[in-house]
Amino acid sequence: MELDVRELGESRVMVHICLDASEVGNAFQSTYQQLSNQGGIKGFRPGKVPRRILERHYDPEAIRAVTYETLLNERLREAFEQADLHPLEQVEIEVGPPPEGGLAAAIARAGAEQEDAAQAEPEQLELIAVAEETDEAADQEAEEQDEEDEEVPLVEGEPFEFHTVFTAFPRPKLPEYHGLKLQRSVTEVRDEEIDAQLDRLRQVNATAVEVDRSVVGEGDLVVVDISVETGGKDEETREVELQEREIIIGQDDYDPPIDRELIGHIVGQTVEIPLDKREDHPDPSVAGSARTLRATIKSLKGRELPELTDELAQQVGDFATLEELREALRAELQEERAQQADRELREQALRYILENTEVELPEVLVAEAAERSFGSLMGSLERTGMSLESFSEATGMDEESLRANQRARAESSLKLHLALQAIAKQEEIEAAPEDIEEEMVRYAAESGAEVQLVRDAAELQPEFGDELRERVINRKLLDAIIASAEIEEVPREQPEAEDGEEQSAKPSEENPAEEDGSAAEQECEST
Repeated sequence: MELDVRELGESRVMVHICLDASEVGNAFQSTYQQLSNQGGIKGFRPGKVPRRILERHYDPEAIRAVTYETLLNERLREAFEQADLHPLEQVEIEVGPPPEGGLAAAIARAGAEQEDAAQAEPEQLELIAVAEETDEAADQEAEEQDEEDEEVPLVEGEPFEFHTVFTAFPRPKLPEYHGLKLQRSVTEVRDEEIDAQLDRLRQVNATAVEVDRSVVGEGDLVVVDISVETGGKDEETREVELQEREIIIGQDDYDPPIDRELIGHIVGQTVEIPLDKREDHPDPSVAGSARTLRATIKSLKGRELPELTDELAQQVGDFATLEELREALRAELQEERAQQADRELREQALRYILENTEVELPEVLVAEAAERSFGSLMGSLERTGMSLESFSEATGMDEESLRANQRARAESSLKLHLALQAIAKQEEIEAAPEDIEEEMVRYAAESGAEVQLVRDAAELQPEFGDELRERVINRKLLDAIIASAEIEEVPREQPEAEDGEEQSAKPSEENPAEEDGSAAEQECEST
């Protein structure tokens, strides 16, 4: 078999296959041998039926048709394996060689013919039109004749060639991903961060005490009845009562800041807090209405915070001394920082691959991925009870802009997905059964599900099993890329903590892997 594969751009590929007479003859002989093996002819054992007997029992045209279909399927399969091609559409076969010079030359000739026709005189155009009509009639007559004959274009003892043009699964051009220069952020845990953690432990372990006053103050434990009134001018008023709530004053844990609004008010008093209109409220009857939160103070108690002693350390955990507790908190924070640095390192590697991979994405793939992405967005909105119109108004993006945004995200995700697949194949990275089991345990820990439930889901849902396998492969290939990288440790500046609260580190401008909304970040979350 002679094979010619040409890439035509935009993931279009032409495959041209030539078979010599002996190969065609062998294909016919194989068909007769299979018929002989089936047996069923009186007086002959299976596999021992002579060809001349088979020729009497079977229609020659049927033999040619079976041989033709078998030969096409086998040679195409061999060609696709040899050239590492994966069609994205139904492959249509054209008998004979491709147009002279390939499709590009054929397209160029067609363009030249159109240009000549455009420059011709009116009389010439009329002649051309008549000629075209005559050609079309002849072509139609020939097609009708072919349909009547239905002859298989394969003759025993003669060479045979055919070609096909189709859209193939794209093959990305990968960058050099060994020996990358990456930066790993290093952040030391400060003493004031440990102090903030200890203060939170004191708040959690505070004791409620009776106080001889009725005015709400900082640090009090207050019980309130909360209701929300919607409506207002020109709208029907509606009040919704919520459950009784305990609120710790001055913790800044509430939105709206009801704990701050209650300071200075007395038991029995009702405090009203105007709320901003919410166009995206899941209850359509509430969305867009003016709202007022009402909190009626029912009771209050003071709170006594425990002292920072060894006794507190023993109370909150298996620690003998306060110093042991401090060191445990320091180690926990340091581990969180190390995990964050590792995630950022992986994001850098992924972003490098994404930005430096070259691939022509077929429209059929992009359109399908973009539609899935937009469908996922619509599903999320539906689960929250928010309409597309409300979301568009809230984001300032109409449906067309939203679809364009989802398409851009889909293109990036596809590009990165194809690149990682190609790297995994190039590095021969696979997911062993023990790797899958380990990933199931990890997935169960992340989702809070039972490990056996994850196992059952992977067995019953093949697509979920494929997702776990892909997570394993991506994790292993990223580990290999980072293991080969040159990693420079750089300090990350931390902003000052406010009000005893730890502030999360901001992305460094020097680290391009920390931009929001990237396909690299999404892939990193899954690996």
